[in-house]
Amino acid sequence: MVRQAVELGADLIKADPTDDVEEYHKVVEVAGSVPILVRGGGRASDEEIMDRTYRLMKQGVKGIVYGRNVVQHANPGGMTKALMAIVHDNAEPKDAIKLI
Repeated sequence: MVRQAVELGADLIKADPTDDVEEYHKVVEVAGSVPILVRGGGRASDEEIMDRTYRLMKQGVKGIVYGRNVVQHANPGGMTKALMAIVHDNAEPKDAIKLI
């Protein structure tokens, strides 16, 4: 699907996460110069979200599109700050989670 989106001229691509986070670089490679924004997937613990986001960003993802793991969180503002620290400031998960 990502390859097709690139071929059709997409300016950016919102793509599902892979089952194995360490394989996501393949999605980024297929996209080439088109930025990839990864969807959040199912509900997960704060630690898992921080770790997964960090690992995805390290593989070349340009941003995130998370829903339930932010808006249904007990502290959505804190979760947003923590994720922003990872995405924009390259914060490590252990540091970012302190912002929640």
